[in-house]
Amino acid sequence: MPPALMWSEVYRPKRVEQMVGNEDVRLAVLKWLQKWVSGTKPLLLLGPPGVGKTTLVHAIATQFGFDLVEMNASDTRNRDSLQARLAPVMNNVSLFGTKSLLFLDEVDGISGREDTGGLDLLVDMMKEPTVPVIMAANVKSAKIKELAKACKTVEFAPVPPRLLLMFLEHVLASEGEKLGPGDKVALVNNCRGDIRNLLNSAQSRAAGYATVSNADVAEIEIQDAINGYFSATSKEKAVQLLVRADASFPDPRYQGMDPESRRKDMIAALFSTIVSSQAGDTLADMLDVLSKADVVVGRVGRRRQWSLLRYVSPMLAHGLYDKSRGKEIRYSQYSMPWPVMGPVFARSQTVRKLASFIGPATHVSKRTCSWLVLPYLVREMINEKVDPAEFALANFDDESVGESLVKEIERAKGAKK
Repeated sequence: MPPALMWSEVYRPKRVEQMVGNEDVRLAVLKWLQKWVSGTKPLLLLGPPGVGKTTLVHAIATQFGFDLVEMNASDTRNRDSLQARLAPVMNNVSLFGTKSLLFLDEVDGISGREDTGGLDLLVDMMKEPTVPVIMAANVKSAKIKELAKACKTVEFAPVPPRLLLMFLEHVLASEGEKLGPGDKVALVNNCRGDIRNLLNSAQSRAAGYATVSNADVAEIEIQDAINGYFSATSKEKAVQLLVRADASFPDPRYQGMDPESRRKDMIAALFSTIVSSQAGDTLADMLDVLSKADVVVGRVGRRRQWSLLRYVSPMLAHGLYDKSRGKEIRYSQYSMPWPVMGPVFARSQTVRKLASFIGPATHVSKRTCSWLVLPYLVREMINEKVDPAEFALANFDDESVGESLVKEIERAKGAKK
């Protein structure tokens, strides 16, 4: 086997029965395809990266003679471009007379302000599809709620450790490589059910990289890893700390992450840490390193070249080391120093409190109240010389609301000056 080939590609299943795990899911997909007739609801595959969503679609197309038309939905965001690409596919026969199968990957990345109707168009086109349509997403988020209603949903689960270990043993035997029992267990545990991650890590370990003890493989909190990196006295130790951080490199196109996922975004965490520190004349150089790493992460997402992710941590660790020595950089979750962030937090508490009272009274959400209703209310109270304490007692029977209104009124008067 040529050494340049990635194991994750070499051992990608070509047939459905060669896949590992999610047997019930695979059977459900095959039954859906067997019963498909024009107008059948599309299939939405949900599951974390690396569990076999894309692999299953490719295997089905190859095994059952479909002409696979694959699109990354998140790359086509507006209504016109999406319609231009989908319309020619929505017929039952390809140019070569074979059956067509449309696969839209990463549909959870299509939702956003820049989409300008793309998601609505997709929902409309999926109501009466004339070809089998399979879509894939990492999570069933609120962004694709309406799209999910128009589909039959099938959920993938992470592959169980016992199956991962058996598959790893098979790959190692086929490659003529050996790893110790502890290494294999550590690889299985660290991949969290992601087969692609497992094979990439195993190939790296077999090639002599990251040959560390199982204790060193364990991930550490991103805050401790970043603080340790910037205070480490040797490059080797610094690099190990950053590589072992409990962090990830999510595709920047996805904005719907929960707070914990955003906190563990390695590039975002390094950015907020660096810009809120006293980096001095090396700030621009360090941000240049981050920007180059960010380009690689974006390219991985667009082209699905997952093997490139293993280079990002070393790129950051080595690229930032010399530029960050002696700067006393400490982890910061927020990309503003506290003298700026403090007032922001303080005002957010005031606005949140007011929105919780005024929002229901005006029949709007707290968010709409905060950015739309509250500013106009404060301006009218200033113009009409309304006493905030009396207003609060009369409408909400709560003196603390009046105190919060006083703060907003004072702020608005200050801004006007």
